[in-house]
Amino acid sequence: MSMGVDLDRLRALLARGAESDDLDFKATWDPRQKSDLIELCKDIAAMESLSTGGYIVVGADDHGVPSDMFAPEAARDFDEQKIRSKVAAVLGEPIDLSTALHRIESNDFLLIGVGSNRDGMRIMSKDGEYENKTVWRAGDVFVRRGTSSVRWNQHEARGIIERVIAARKEEWRRDIFETVRVATPAFEPNGFVNVNVEMPAESFGAAVTELIRRGDEVGLDLLLRKTISSAIAVVDTATEKDARAVASELSDQLNRLDIIAVLSARYSAGATFSRVTEGYRDVYEAVDEDFVNDPRRFPLGHKEVLMHLYAVGAVLVHERQWEDLAVLVRLTPIATHNGYWKSLLRKAEVMVARAELLKDEEGARSGVIEAAKPVAAHLFDLLGDSRPQDLTNLLVEFDVYRGIANAGKDEDDKLGAYTNFALYYSARAEPAFLTLLDNAVARAALFDGTDAQLAAVYRRMNNAALREAFAYNGWDGFENPRLVSFTGPANG
Repeated sequence: MSMGVDLDRLRALLARGAESDDLDFKATWDPRQKSDLIELCKDIAAMESLSTGGYIVVGADDHGVPSDMFAPEAARDFDEQKIRSKVAAVLGEPIDLSTALHRIESNDFLLIGVGSNRDGMRIMSKDGEYENKTVWRAGDVFVRRGTSSVRWNQHEARGIIERVIAARKEEWRRDIFETVRVATPAFEPNGFVNVNVEMPAESFGAAVTELIRRGDEVGLDLLLRKTISSAIAVVDTATEKDARAVASELSDQLNRLDIIAVLSARYSAGATFSRVTEGYRDVYEAVDEDFVNDPRRFPLGHKEVLMHLYAVGAVLVHERQWEDLAVLVRLTPIATHNGYWKSLLRKAEVMVARAELLKDEEGARSGVIEAAKPVAAHLFDLLGDSRPQDLTNLLVEFDVYRGIANAGKDEDDKLGAYTNFALYYSARAEPAFLTLLDNAVARAALFDGTDAQLAAVYRRMNNAALREAFAYNGWDGFENPRLVSFTGPANG
């Protein structure tokens, strides 16, 4: 599937402000220079090993700021077909490559989208050399390790192979389900709804919707139980397989749980949403070992649950499902360590941070919100909805609502949530703060205190965000006049 390379995608990538495994910034690139072509091909080959592919942005420095070094003399030199021909001459076909030349405020950028390789990796077919320098030998395989493109090791090879197997399982599910669908009146009026956890995720949403439409509480409950059991069964294999492959399989099962969560909230399907949140607790309990300091067995499991909860939260914010949102953000873990952990989200993000799963190769912090964006985007796709123009804002607002809902009414109380929104400009988060001033339903669901108590919570969140944002050029305090007035003259 071709990667989108439109202007909105470019703006979103630049806004990340840092490289990652699926994003590489290059100050400049000249297609006429063999050295530039060979180095680019190495990065493309490495990104092909990612399950979702990646992007290369030419014309930006390591922080996504215009480099002022990329000034294409002729746009035709950067035509997609010409670049594809040059890359294919080095790497061979097939290759999933999309390119587009863009200009933003007099700055030129070349955006290159690299799709994943169907075989899981690209094996170099011939040596890559320039100016008496050998960058790779025939038979080499490159992967992304943090922000670098490097030769794979045994651990990475096993992980890629197992991810390919997991992807093939999805294809097999899809083929089997299509065969069953043709042979069974699954969605005919008054017919049998043939839905199970082996169904491909793309079809799962339609089947869940049909169960809800028919008011089939028994069918929904059975499906939910099977989905939770399947996710826990995947976690139980964490010590037997490559951790990243297990995380990928767990993500597939959590996709199904996410779909049930969102659709049950959207269509007010009785108590199903509350039962789904209990399911997240059960899955997290399987991941969790209740260590205060370290997630020792399967830290990627903590991250998967955290990312999927944020993805569901983004959809609930988008659809203004305030009561269900409150249930989600106040979810508690089963293992609380004698009451120490009061929030599942908080426990998961602490464990993920301690395992250093929110940092790139150079140790720079990427953050929860940035990590959750691809999961949230995929959830919107699975639901058959068009993706919102800016997922970042939805995730930032979810983070704000989470902080407000978990804050105590006493100014001496801890916030109960980390200010992940602080890594972004104030304008992204302020709509959430304003919502509780204007929307009585949201206010009732997320905070039942007085205006004075809510203002105190806003001040505490503001001060915590200012401290957090100091090194990241993000949150700069309340800027909206109503919020400044509501919180009082001291804004720091």
